[in-house]
Amino acid sequence: MPAVLHVGTFLIFCGMALLIVASISAPTVAKIDFLHVPLVNGSSVHFGSLGYCIVNPDGNSCTPTGVGYKIGDEINALGINAFTGAQAATLHGASEGLILHQIGAGIAAIAFLFAVCSHRLGYLIASAVAFIAFLFSLAALIVDFVVFGAVRQHLHRNNGVATWGNAIWIVLAATIVLFFASIATCFACVTARRHRRANKTTAATY
Repeated sequence: MPAVLHVGTFLIFCGMALLIVASISAPTVAKIDFLHVPLVNGSSVHFGSLGYCIVNPDGNSCTPTGVGYKIGDEINALGINAFTGAQAATLHGASEGLILHQIGAGIAAIAFLFAVCSHRLGYLIASAVAFIAFLFSLAALIVDFVVFGAVRQHLHRNNGVATWGNAIWIVLAATIVLFFASIATCFACVTARRHRRANKTTAATY
C-alpha cells in the first residue's frame, strides 16, 4: 500500500477531528468558541456554533444547544449600543448557517470510512467525498467570518472589545487539511493502480 495513501487517510481523519472539535464549541464546551467578549464584571461571553455561554469565575451559564441563536439580542443585553431590529434579525438568520460545521464533520467522517474500508476505486470516492467536506468547511468558515466579524466590528465601533476564539482557527485548519486530503487520496488511488499494473508486468516477465 503506497505511503501516500496513509497520508491521505490520515489527513481526512485530522480534518474530521478538527471539525468535530469546532462543532462542540459553546454551549457544549464553553472554552471552545468563535468569538469572546470580556465584560467589566470579570465574566465573558463565549459564542459558539450552536449557542453561547456566559463564563463567570463561579460557574458558566449557557444557552440550550440549537440551530441558530439570537446573537444580536445578547450583544444588546451587554449594554453596548444595540443592533437595530433588522440587523439582529439578519444575524439570527445567518447564525443558522453555523450548522455547516456539524454537516462538514459528518461528511468528513463518511470520507474517512471510505478511505479506511475501500481500495482503488473506493479511494477515488473517498477523495470526492473529502472534497465535498472541504467545500462545507469552507462555507462554514465564510459564515464564521461574516457572522462573528459583523459582531466584532460592531463592538469595536462602539468602544467594546471582542477577540477571535480558538474555534475559528480550528475551522481554518480543517479547511486547509481537507483540501490537501482530497488531493492526497486521489493521488493515492492513481499510485495504487500504477503499482498494481507494475506488479502484474513484473509477474508476467517471470
